[in-house]
Amino acid sequence: MLPSVLAAARAPTGVVPRFVTGIASRELDPHPLPGGTVHQVRTAVAAVTVTLVAALAAAPTGSAAAAVPSVPTRAAVLQSARLAIDHFYVAGDGASTGATANAGWRWAPYFMAVEGLYRETGDATYRQWLTAWGERNAWTADAPASPTSNPDSRAAIQVFQDAAAAGLPVDLGPSDRLMAADLSLPPEQYWWVDAMFMGLPLWPRWAARTGNAAYAAKHAQLYDFLKYRGATTWRSGCTNTGLFDASEDLWWRDCMYVPRRDALGHKVFWARGNGWVMAAMARTLMALPATDPQAPEYRSMLQRMSARVAQLQGTDGMWRSSLLSPALHPAPETSATALFTYAMAYGIRTGLLDAPTYLPVVLEAWRGLTTIALQPSGFLSGCQSVGEAPGDPSTTSSIGYCVGAFGLAALEVAQLEGWLATDRFARTTAGGLGTADVGGVWTTAGSAADFSTDGTTARLRTPAGTTRTATLTGVSSRDNDVRATFGFARPTAGSLYAAVAARRVGSASYTGRAVVSGTGSVQAQVQRSGTTLAAATVSGLTFATNDRLHVRAQALGVSPTTVRVKVWKAGTAEPSTWRVSVTDATAGLQTAGSIGLSTYLGGSASPSSLVVTVDDLTARRGG
Repeated sequence: MLPSVLAAARAPTGVVPRFVTGIASRELDPHPLPGGTVHQVRTAVAAVTVTLVAALAAAPTGSAAAAVPSVPTRAAVLQSARLAIDHFYVAGDGASTGATANAGWRWAPYFMAVEGLYRETGDATYRQWLTAWGERNAWTADAPASPTSNPDSRAAIQVFQDAAAAGLPVDLGPSDRLMAADLSLPPEQYWWVDAMFMGLPLWPRWAARTGNAAYAAKHAQLYDFLKYRGATTWRSGCTNTGLFDASEDLWWRDCMYVPRRDALGHKVFWARGNGWVMAAMARTLMALPATDPQAPEYRSMLQRMSARVAQLQGTDGMWRSSLLSPALHPAPETSATALFTYAMAYGIRTGLLDAPTYLPVVLEAWRGLTTIALQPSGFLSGCQSVGEAPGDPSTTSSIGYCVGAFGLAALEVAQLEGWLATDRFARTTAGGLGTADVGGVWTTAGSAADFSTDGTTARLRTPAGTTRTATLTGVSSRDNDVRATFGFARPTAGSLYAAVAARRVGSASYTGRAVVSGTGSVQAQVQRSGTTLAAATVSGLTFATNDRLHVRAQALGVSPTTVRVKVWKAGTAEPSTWRVSVTDATAGLQTAGSIGLSTYLGGSASPSSLVVTVDDLTARRGG
């Protein structure tokens, strides 16, 4: 079911109407701008009215937004990544190219993406680029003399270590020495949120590399300073209130921005800064042992931020550089969009984020990145230049960290290729089920009046003795893993049948279904075109009215096909084993097919009609 935190926010009106609602529904926050007064804030709001009206007229709206695209193929995603990465290596940022790049933070994310492309494609060109970059910089992270020389200057170490793991001739000696020296860093060295992406993932990496527990303890110390304190001698007038705003589930860039309000009276949450944090959570979790005591905090932070950021997505799939005041900088911003996409795609892949909710967000973002930001030449537009606060992106120049973020997003999106369909049914329809979030239009069989959606679930009214079927005919795949959640009132007599079709070819199908009797007992069944091939009682499960059941079925292979099913109550752990599994080689079903769902109420059942709700349908290739 779509979480309430997203249900209201992902309305089809895009980012600007949400912003207008915020202005209309509450008083301006009585915090002055730096050097200003509340009166000046109110005056500024009046002054930008014309700008706001223009932004409203130009902003994308839900009625004009295209349907959520299907999941792109891995090959297509990597082709887009290579186009951008290859172009920027030659074109550069005006000051340097890939062949002359230093090992500073602006280029490090770019070479993170180069390393990932080498790992994914095996292209020797990327190996040559990585080796030349590392050797030219003596495999030493760049360290300019500035307050941000550390950890910004350590970002390249992540690339060096990954390149070594990929078999490149890397000298990690300089990195070992820098990391050992950094163990003595005071916590306030991490005083701006970008630092999390640049440096935080290194600490669990070096704990694993050296076996030294001091590295394992360091990342929590630095993270806690940012979240709960944040004051630094590098910024005057700050207090130790922390940089994370729990009321917004967003981060201030540094302590200087905590009291600030923009010209519209909103808190200043910089999109790219929050993108760095979300991407840092993903990259740190990749390196962190699952049992690390800090892991639950990082998982929770990624989940909380994803929910909030998804609310603020434009209907063109992109985010604006000011998260709460998109009208101030209405052009889509590429680096933040790419970082958000990278982190959320990682969350979907690892199961931290609910695919029915977040896969459409990621697919819309990827469409925006590849149709708005990426140009046919490979030039990546819409990148905000180096900064620390919201600003207008450029359409004439690009920069390494932006292209790198795009490449990292591509590497994660490419791994979502197996997703075939998701549907939260978060829409209102009558006489059908409409269009799935991902997977195309639902085709129904049975009285059209019996199919509807109410904004949170699909509703299939099922009279006794009848079957109601819904199919995503736009899906065509042989090896499928399909899951859905069903809810209904328990019949007082007879049985209710709730099924997912893991492979449907014409009128024939392999399905897995739950059978709930009037006593509440539950049976799992595998069927072929209405014929039960195998069945077993689900021990320990008794269904009560308005309980919800998860049904998951797979159809894998051909001649024979393995068909299996498991059933469990919502709110309990998914069983580790399949309740029923059979093989079948019936001709006509040994090929690719669509997926779907169905309900049936026994002919002698009481009551004589039941409404079955369906929620959170997902379908993936393979097992």
